Amino acid sequence: MKYVPVESSVDSIVVEKLVEVQLPPDSATIRALLECDENGKVVLSWLDIANSKNAQAQLAIDSLGNLLAKMRTQQDTIYLPSKEVTVTKEVKVPYPVEKELTRWQQMKLELGGWAFGIIIAFALIIVGWMIYKSRKK
Repeated sequence: MKYVPVESSVDSIVVEKLVEVQLPPDSATIRALLECDENGKVVLSWLDIANSKNAQAQLAIDSLGNLLAKMRTQQDTIYLPSKEVTVTKEVKVPYPVEKELTRWQQMKLELGGWAFGIIIAFALIIVGWMIYKSRKK
């Protein structure tokens, strides 16, 4: 059997892109009291405008008594930079051995495992024989 070391490599790709993010809806509240004066013209008695962060409301009455309302809002979608990392599957690439084992080295490797097993078996036999002798007395 020929031993071939294996080198593993992992490739990753980083992609920078813009990601669309929806802003929450926003609103503004206008409360006003409009009354007529003695000449029949519309008069603004009081006005309360509650603007939020992303919405700005304006209310006015022109000289003819027309009610003018304007609302300005920011875009509801923004784009934020984001990084997306893609990791590809680990690829095992075999590469050649620097130096092959000689027949003697290969035999020593294979016989080493057998010898270790024989030594353990022999030690168990001796321990078992000693226990048997001590019980027999």
